[in-house]
Amino acid sequence: MRLAAIILAAGRGSRAATASGVPKQYAHIGGATILAHTIQALGRCPAIHWLQPVIHADDHEAYELVAAGLSDPRLLPPVMGSSTRQLSGLAGLEALAVHAPDGVLIHDAARPFVDPATLDRLLAALAGNTGVIPGVRVADTLKRVDAAGTITGTV
Repeated sequence: MRLAAIILAAGRGSRAATASGVPKQYAHIGGATILAHTIQALGRCPAIHWLQPVIHADDHEAYELVAAGLSDPRLLPPVMGSSTRQLSGLAGLEALAVHAPDGVLIHDAARPFVDPATLDRLLAALAGNTGVIPGVRVADTLKRVDAAGTITGTV
């Protein structure tokens, strides 16, 4: 099975804006950008034949700095995203059409800690299904709030 991974990096990250205003996928952690960590995490999966980044039109220069530090030959030139995650995903799918992958993984660039075991389980499930989505346990406590922002209960 020839697989591709679309890496959605066109978002603005308004809920997690950095102090400098840099979109979160271009923020640095552990000596590299979050986007670089994400690309490398997906790149560690030998079943993935193509890595297709989808970026915001304003981020071409920032993306080029990230890509310059990567040497994975499966990394394709970026395509421009759109105003929604769905349309950005479609832009990635359209760019991959020339490669005709048998399957496509779609991953958020701001989620750099996808582990090999999760990818293995996802690929195993994909082998027998048209589409799959991984579920990951929530480690945080989620609270319900009212219109005033007062906590009313635990989810």
